Amino acid sequence: MRKIPLSLVVLIAVVGISTLIFFNTRATQEEYILIGAILPLSGDVAVYGNNTKRGIDLAVHEINNDGGVKGRKIKIIYEDSKADPRTGVSGMHKLIKNGVQAVIDNSVSSVALAIAPLAEINKIVILSTGSTNSNLSGISPFFFRIWNSDALEGRFSAQFARETLGLSRASIIYVNNDYGNGLYKVFGDEFSSKGGQVVAREAYAQGSHNFRAQLTKIKATGGDLLYIAGYSQENAQIIKQARELGINCQIIGTVTMEDQVIINVAGKFAEGVIYAYPREPDASHSTVATFRKNFKDFYNEDIAITCDVGYDAVYLLAKAIMSEDNTGDGIKIGLTKIKAYEGASGLIEFDANGDVSKPMQFKVIKNGNFQAME
Repeated sequence: MRKIPLSLVVLIAVVGISTLIFFNTRATQEEYILIGAILPLSGDVAVYGNNTKRGIDLAVHEINNDGGVKGRKIKIIYEDSKADPRTGVSGMHKLIKNGVQAVIDNSVSSVALAIAPLAEINKIVILSTGSTNSNLSGISPFFFRIWNSDALEGRFSAQFARETLGLSRASIIYVNNDYGNGLYKVFGDEFSSKGGQVVAREAYAQGSHNFRAQLTKIKATGGDLLYIAGYSQENAQIIKQARELGINCQIIGTVTMEDQVIINVAGKFAEGVIYAYPREPDASHSTVATFRKNFKDFYNEDIAITCDVGYDAVYLLAKAIMSEDNTGDGIKIGLTKIKAYEGASGLIEFDANGDVSKPMQFKVIKNGNFQAME
């Protein structure tokens, strides 16, 4: 019997495995509508990723139980970005190989900015549930987001600080990434344009725990406002350390203040902190009421920050596919056709830049709770 060379055996095995993987992947693509999700599922901002994931999973459960989209069930392929741009890009490459035509992205602007060019090249839609940097506006015809841009939130907070509270000397402490840099610039520019003065700008590295050096410099300026642009774990420590250092001025933060970790870590020091937040949708509206009830039934918990936008993202993509098809181009066209969509997170309609403009409100931490300001 003729002996087959080992190299030929290896080649045949590799080809066979590759063929099997190809056909298995193709079968999966034909059986399911594959949607990617790049979320921070671990690390300092994992709360946002995991909350978004719970909203996504609930929506997928509902849609699939109702017959799916055009007779096909939705399957989500998750990648953990760890809030790191390079990890996010690696995850995006994996999703591209898996053949997804849409990706749900969450919360971290630096990750969104890193993966947006890949979406453009590969004609894959990114629907972001939480990235806010103003540079993302119009970055690609394939990029959409259902959370307000920093440009809207930062201006809103600065105007409130100057015109409603009458504050005139602001200090800013911010995380040194695309999220923090975007917010501090918008807030500072608007505050100055309204006649206020920015007396200190202090940055810190994402994941920091000790902010006393920056806060000591801020205290020396004698400002009447401390604006914090960071993530919840960092916010909690900044508030606590600022108060311990005797910084007793008004603190204004961003949407990331609405997290139980602020109460748990900062405790009494968090009282009176004000922050901008999308206006709560009418709880009596059928979509909102149904979502909240279904979420409670599914998880035996109440909703938390970003659960609703994760839920909306799946339904928006399903709606786009129903009106067009499951290609990147089809989903893109479908999303642009959506007008005044009444979602669990409020009214959604995309402008020419892929942005939304949801009404904002101010909330305050009072008696250990997050309350709408009167």
